[in-house]
Amino acid sequence: MNYEKLIDLFGDRPFFESGEVRIAFEEPRAQIEARLSRWVSNGKLLKLRQGKYLLPGKYRRNEPSPEYISNYLYRPSYISLRTALSIYGIIPESVHTYEAVTTKKTAKWDTPIGNFKYHSIKGERFWGYAIYPKEGSAANQKTFMLGEPEKVLLDLFFLIRGEWTEKRIKEMRFQNLSIIKKVKLQKYAEAFDSPKGKRGVKRFTKIYSKEIA
Repeated sequence: MNYEKLIDLFGDRPFFESGEVRIAFEEPRAQIEARLSRWVSNGKLLKLRQGKYLLPGKYRRNEPSPEYISNYLYRPSYISLRTALSIYGIIPESVHTYEAVTTKKTAKWDTPIGNFKYHSIKGERFWGYAIYPKEGSAANQKTFMLGEPEKVLLDLFFLIRGEWTEKRIKEMRFQNLSIIKKVKLQKYAEAFDSPKGKRGVKRFTKIYSKEIA
């Protein structure tokens, strides 16, 4: 198993899996796993989660965005919650954990390129997302699935613990709300069918009725 060949094989990838390495090199599993572990220890590989690795930046021919990696690290998933609100400029703060929604169980990985957290949701509520940016191409590893602004708010009100009172909503310091469509938000709240989510939307709409479209 040769490191130069590994770079040649996977330098274009956002990450690769140990199973792919075993197929490429046709060596005993224990030997390959030991080599991968050693390369992680000496900085030749970055470990994202069990069995998933990324080459260091100087060996990557593409530079994937963390959001792009988030989508593929745990599938199916889309970027949502505070990460999405920050991307849209709806909250003033930048975030340090990449938050996403998934139909799988809740999970979190702290990696050398960032922290990734996935919030579990039922399949019937896994909708309301699209490719971002729209003009982007998956080939450049910068595009990713992002919740629509209205769905992101619903995800927030539903998934983050505690009641979303008017005081709590105001503390979020929401801004740039003209991208929120009131009719669409209310329609999504009905389709989402969560009493907690609906209460959050009702209070949000009451506070910002003059700022949303």
